[in-house]
Amino acid sequence: MVDSISLEQLQEQRGQLGQTVSNLVAQKATLEDQLESCKATLASNQGALQYAAALIESLAEDVSDVGDTSNAESISVPVPDSDEAVVL
Repeated sequence: MVDSISLEQLQEQRGQLGQTVSNLVAQKATLEDQLESCKATLASNQGALQYAAALIESLAEDVSDVGDTSNAESISVPVPDSDEAVVL
């Protein structure tokens, strides 16, 4: 037995399918925009991370240069035995 469908039902289904396709096209455009925004954010974050890494590396080199005390002169400072405050 063959089920029949009316022309009216077919037209209604066609309209629903058309609306569904329109919704999906709009969602696709929104998702593409969001993807581009995420890519731009990631690129910006990558640049910031590269800058931070270079800055940390630069600071680490500066600290290692300052930390080299092989040629430093020692200074002895006497500390008073009393509980009085030391004024400099």
